[in-house]
Formats: sequence, structure tokens, C-alpha cells
Amino acid sequence: MATTSGNSTITVSAKGTLDAHFNLLVDGKKIGEGTTDATAKDFVFKTDIVQGQGHKVEVQYDNDGIFHGTDRNLIVNEITINGKSVLPTADHVTYDKGALDGHDVADGQAGLWWNGTLVVDADKGYFPASGVTPPTIPPVSEVPPSEPTPSTPAPSVPKPTEPGFYVATNGNDSWSGKLAAPNADGTDGPFASLQKAQQAMRADPNIDTTYIRGGDYHQNGLWLDGQDSGVTFTSYGNEKAVIHGGSNATVSFGLGGAKNVTIEGLTFADGVVGGHYVFADNASGLTFANNAVKGGGYGITVQNSANSKVVGNQFDSTGAESIFVKAGSNATIVSDNHITHPNAADRGDAGIWINGSSDVKVTHNLVEDSPEKAIAVGSVQTDGSDATHRVTIANNKVVDANLESNDGGGIYLINRQQDLTDHTVVNNEVTGTTATNPSGDVASWGIYLDDWTSGATVKGNIVHGNIGGVFLHGGWDNTVTENVIADNSGAQIGLQQPVAWSGWQGHQMTGNDISGNVVDVRDGTAVHIYGPANVGSFHNNFYSNLDTSKDMFDVWPQVLAGGGKGDLAEWKAAGYDNGSVQLDPGFVNPGAHDYSLASNSPVYGMGFDHIPTHDIGLIG
Repeated sequence: MATTSGNSTITVSAKGTLDAHFNLLVDGKKIGEGTTDATAKDFVFKTDIVQGQGHKVEVQYDNDGIFHGTDRNLIVNEITINGKSVLPTADHVTYDKGALDGHDVADGQAGLWWNGTLVVDADKGYFPASGVTPPTIPPVSEVPPSEPTPSTPAPSVPKPTEPGFYVATNGNDSWSGKLAAPNADGTDGPFASLQKAQQAMRADPNIDTTYIRGGDYHQNGLWLDGQDSGVTFTSYGNEKAVIHGGSNATVSFGLGGAKNVTIEGLTFADGVVGGHYVFADNASGLTFANNAVKGGGYGITVQNSANSKVVGNQFDSTGAESIFVKAGSNATIVSDNHITHPNAADRGDAGIWINGSSDVKVTHNLVEDSPEKAIAVGSVQTDGSDATHRVTIANNKVVDANLESNDGGGIYLINRQQDLTDHTVVNNEVTGTTATNPSGDVASWGIYLDDWTSGATVKGNIVHGNIGGVFLHGGWDNTVTENVIADNSGAQIGLQQPVAWSGWQGHQMTGNDISGNVVDVRDGTAVHIYGPANVGSFHNNFYSNLDTSKDMFDVWPQVLAGGGKGDLAEWKAAGYDNGSVQLDPGFVNPGAHDYSLASNSPVYGMGFDHIPTHDIGLIG
């Protein structure tokens, strides 16, 4: 029942798909919740709030997902606070994607395509003092949250429309498995185990889907082979089915020869550090979608499994890589995943690691709090046995990588195969890559092209608040253009020819083009080069906050007029940065670490393409 008393009324006008659910909070404390449908409704909440001062009113969307091919979304049309209307796009509304932690904040918007919180920074004008000081909002534990008006029932579990078998914690493997719940007389109902459902789908050519009811499943690992091609294991609607790992299930789902399998909507927990929640070999066409993965070892590993999709999942504190795309998994898509604190146990490699597979697309992921690299791509063998080509890394957001290691990057490419990779790193944001080496030197970079990475394009990225900005190490014919590189505490751009790794095949570091970038030097230095003059061609860049009286450029062994380090004039006198200018690029709000460019930025009239900041990170 909705509450009918309180000195403040907050109305949320919203609609959504697939029973999109939200909580209403004031100053971080929950006062109610609502479940939407396709028709817009006014959800009315009454509560007591201290008057005469400002408060944060927060609409928190919490059950984003993709179910049976349909994307769940929440649309907030309007928020009304004590009779004053606020549109979700108003200047004092922001959208905190993912956790409500202030890390991934964008302008407010009506469509909430991913979990997050729409925050109205409501000043005291929304809460006029009445002469009586009302109580503050009591803790949730003291007063149960109100329900919205009109009251909508808790989301009913949608019954599957396709034929399928069912597994439930109150099931029985001697039953038919064709009922979602036990019948009244206890003679039939769902199965109890995934293994029994697997056997049943093998025996019945008309059923290829198993629906798993909510609850906890402590079972041996399930292994699928060629007999299981085309099957789906999925949650029953939005019920939470938790697949627990452990010593009896070092691999929760194993695929060997099973093609076009779908695993969707499940939660994986309690896996062993050295194990895999999902391990797929020779399993092309695998879809791993909208799952929640917590702890354990590897999240999902695919090898020899081309055309796989890892989309819309949440990974939290996996012991090793959250997503590992190994050799032979060409044309795999890794998209719209939220990864937090990967490699929590081994502190190595990356949250997303692409090795030995080509034509992979890594897009719209959010990777946070990585002990080492966030996204890594490339080959580590000099014989070409794990060669990696044409990987696209686009529209991802990396926050706080290399927290416990050095010599890495938020986005990291490696190319020990030593050929032209044709990789593309475009329209990403990287911030908070912070580790140094033991001597305190720069050893972490926002975007790091390591060990002969060549033929790559780095364009339209926003790289800020790291130690180093963008770094090229030993490679040739790379293009670094139209990026925003700002407020990094070391060098904004670095190039180094020597590679401390055996097996060099003799190609010199040449032909790298660094042009058209916005390079802001409010912190750190501008450029560091360790190698001959021809390691990189700098021209037509846009410098800002560059103190021309200080040595912001260093080149060794090619000595500038004043020595190994020099100011802008000495840098240009040495032949660098012809056509480059100093200007104010028009950042939106650098004080709040927003280095996107305003619509009237002068660089747009000088050949710089717009970076689609609204399209970076999670979008659905």
C-alpha cells in the first residue's frame, strides 16, 4: 500500500519494457520503488524530508538486461518534486551509470539504457520551509519503503512462450520436466538438475531450451558436446538462478564441439580461482548474454570458437580475466559488459584479453578498478602462432586501471608477431591508469601500443587523468590523430624505439604519424621520445595550457638546442610540430574532469571530428 502522509511529494512519470524496475531515493536513502510497463504512469511517493535545504532526488534503475532477444529499458519522462517539474535533461540532472559512486557521470537523459541512477540536484527551492522542522528521512530499516501510486504489482514472472524443459530447486529428475512448478499432487513438475535437462533436450528434437527457475544450484559442471548444438539455458523470466562453482565444478559450463549454444540471464558465483565459469572450445556461435558473474577464476573463456558473442553481462571480482578470447575465435563480439575489479586473485593480464583471434569487436564496455590492464589485445609469441589482426576497440570506458602493477595501460596492444595489425582504437575514454615503476617513472599509459604494435589507428579517444597519455613502443606506421590527451601527470605522448624483448625481426620504428590531437599540459609534460628523430612525425596538433617557458619536450638521443629537454620553441626548431598551434580547446568542464569539447570548440573548424561522448561506455 502506498503511503498517504509526509511533508513532501515526489512523482516519477515513467514507462519501460519487460517490467523495468526502479528505486526512488532521497540523499541515498530508499523511500520507495516502482515497476513499469509499456504505458507511462505517474508513481507518487510521499515522505518526510527536511525542508528549507537542498536534497538529491535519485531514480535508480536496477534490473537492466536482455531477455530472449528483447532489451529491457526504463524511460523517465518527468520528475515532479512538491509540484515543481524537472525534466531528465535539465541542467541540474545527471546520470551516474552503474554503481552510484560518482565515477561514470553523464548529463541527464530520459532513456536509461543501462543500470544507473538519474540524480536531481534539487536546491532548497524545491523544499520550502513551513516553520516546522520535520524529521529527516528515517533509515530504511526503521520504516518500510512506500509503494508507488498507482500501485503496480511486483513483476510477475513471464511464462516462456516457446516450448521448453524446466529446472527448479524443488524439482525431481524423475518428472517430465515440462511443468514450471510441481503439480498439486506432487506427481510431475520440473527437473532438479541441468544434466537431466540436457539429456531430455537430446532426446526430444522439438525442445531446445531449458528454463532455470530462481534459487541456488550446487551441481557438478555441465559439459556440452556436438549433441547439444543449438540449445539454450536461460533464466525463467527475471528470476535469479545462481549456479555455484566449487571443487566439484571447476568449470560450471563446458562446451566442446557444441555450436550455437546460448547461456543467458544466469548468475555464477563461488567458483574456484583456477577454474572457469564457462569454458568453450570448438563452440562457434556461442552467445553468453545478460549473465552476472562473481568471484571465482576466469569468467568466460572461448577458444577455437568463432562468431561468439559475449554481451550485456556483469562481471565482479573474477580471479583472472573476466573475458578471455583465445586463438581461433575470430569475429567474436564483446560488447556492453560491465566489468569491475577483474584479476582480483592473480593481479595479471586484463579484464578483457583478446589473444590469437582476429576481426574481434570490443565495444561499449565499462571496465573499472583493474589491478593491471583493462582491455588488452595482441600476440605474445614472436613466431606468429598467436597472431592477432583487425581488432576494433571502440566506444569503451576504462576507469582506474593498472592500480597494482606497472608497464601497462588502460587499453593495451601488443604485437610480437611484428607485422601490420590494422587494429583500431576509436572513441574510447580512459582515465585513472595510475601505477608507476619502482623508481617512480612513468610506466602506465592510458593507451599503450607495446612491443612493435604497428599499423594501428588511435583516433577520437579521450585520455585524461592517467600517468601517461598515449605511448608507442617500437612499432611503425601507426596513426594517432584527433584524440583529446589531457591532464596526465607524466608525458601526454610518448615514443620509445628499444624493446626489451628478444626476437626483434629488424623493422625500425618509423612512419608513425601524430597529428590533429588536442594536447592539454595542465599537468605533466607534453612529449617524451626515446629514439631517433624519425620515430614519429608530429604536426598540426593543438596545444593548450602549455607553459612555453618550461621544458615540456624531451628527446633522446637527438638533443634539442638546449639539451635533452626543451621548450616549445626548441622543439619546433628541431623540426617537430609544423602547423601546430596553441589555443583554448573549449573543454566542457575540466574542473570536474570532463574533457569533452564544447560545441563551439575552435578545433572543429580546423579539421577535428566530433567525438561522440554520448556513445561511450554502456548503452544497453
